[in-house]
Amino acid sequence: MRPVWLTLGIMALASFAYAQAPSVNAGGVVNDGNYSSQGVAPGSIVGIFGTNLASKVAINDTIPLSTSLDTVTSVTFNGVQAGLYFVGPIQINAQLPFESLAANATSGTVDIVVTTSSGASAAQTVNVLPAVPGIFTVNQSGAGQAIATDNSTNLIAAPAFSITGLATSPISLSSGHALIVWCTGLGAVTPPIPDGANSSNPDGSYTLRNTVLQPTVTIGGIEAQFVYSILSPQYVSEYQIGVVPAAGTPTGSAVPLQITINGITTSNQVTIAVAP
Repeated sequence: MRPVWLTLGIMALASFAYAQAPSVNAGGVVNDGNYSSQGVAPGSIVGIFGTNLASKVAINDTIPLSTSLDTVTSVTFNGVQAGLYFVGPIQINAQLPFESLAANATSGTVDIVVTTSSGASAAQTVNVLPAVPGIFTVNQSGAGQAIATDNSTNLIAAPAFSITGLATSPISLSSGHALIVWCTGLGAVTPPIPDGANSSNPDGSYTLRNTVLQPTVTIGGIEAQFVYSILSPQYVSEYQIGVVPAAGTPTGSAVPLQITINGITTSNQVTIAVAP
């Protein structure tokens, strides 16, 4: 089942006659949570922008993720095939393979090549870092209302009735409930996981996979109490950070939410609603 915030992000692009080889824009591979151009992390969801990338919009609904979709026969990073979430004429969403860097390397550059039934793109260089956080947002822009949920109620921490079709309520400081921040780009996990897979097991159980690097979460500039940082068990390349907001956290309908990991901090333009 695809999370609603990924479904909302699918671009409604019309089909068109497809004949030309694909082309990836210079600097066209970004974190799909916030479209940051400062680099991408292994295992994260990335947005790939260019032209003639696919003949039409197509969505992958299989786990493990397929490495081909519509007219896209492969997307490779340093020759390693990436699992595909979505393809369209000007955008592909894919998982950056955990194995895209050289053995034992934690950062470096890799070459991306998109191959379709009409040919292969020229390679573009992508900067890969251990972690580059991006928080998912309702409007898919990387700014505004975050996808962050109350761990006890599963409600999005937004003003009540503020998002059509979704149940929302501010996170209450007095409740002591944990806040779950949905994001990508937190890097390697332990135990490791195969590319394109989620953490489900044949018997219906899940294997919890903690991030190797521990993030810090601030709400309104106040550090929240860290609980955990894991790969979301049921989805591919989506991470969950669990925190408990501190007692002195500011309240309001648009309180800045930030993640810091690997020395990189997300924009303060992402917000949640906080109640006393």
